[in-house]
Amino acid sequence: MAPTHLTLHGGQVHPWLQDRTYSLYQLRDVLMGEDTPNDVRDGVWRHTIRAARHSQDWMVGALGLCMPALRNAARRACRGLSRGSAAEVESAILAETIRQVRTINTDYARLVWYLTRPAHRAALSARKRELDAPMPAGAPGQQTICHGAVAGSPDLLLVAAVRVGVLSASQAQLIARTRLENVPLTQVADELGVSYKACAKRRERAEERLLTGHAHGAGRHR
Repeated sequence: MAPTHLTLHGGQVHPWLQDRTYSLYQLRDVLMGEDTPNDVRDGVWRHTIRAARHSQDWMVGALGLCMPALRNAARRACRGLSRGSAAEVESAILAETIRQVRTINTDYARLVWYLTRPAHRAALSARKRELDAPMPAGAPGQQTICHGAVAGSPDLLLVAAVRVGVLSASQAQLIARTRLENVPLTQVADELGVSYKACAKRRERAEERLLTGHAHGAGRHR
């Protein structure tokens, strides 16, 4: 089951939605449904964005709901780049998306377009910087690695957060499994051999790092 705090009640968002509780996965289906009216999508996004501004959990949920558009941005912007340059592009996508969730005017119509377009622009700007940067002597040429490394990943932003040092691989996996894949925290705690409380504390610290964007090596980024 989805965590109770990552759900919304349809009747409180828009009359078009059923008068019941929707999980994160069900919200994703609503947002991507071809028959979903735009004002319903806007209602879901307003709820999600406002919740994300006050909740680490909902920030992760908002990033997950953005994933289809952000994967597309990364796929295009990373094409032909080396692994290090692709990581810079993905870092730019991550930072800009979080910034937009925090600052966007939720009164906009077609809200998701205004939410994700800046990430596309940030990705292209980062790509240009990487392509224009002088290549160190003896360095290998650009390699087309991003399509395989990113396009097949269901959690691009968590991958990017690991690459730039915001999260460790284990922290990203913990968030992905319990927030985006809906694996119960009790099950993950058992697998890790720790108590539920200890596992919850690990996830809380990881989500705090993701929310604030603190990276060990932040000083090396442009």
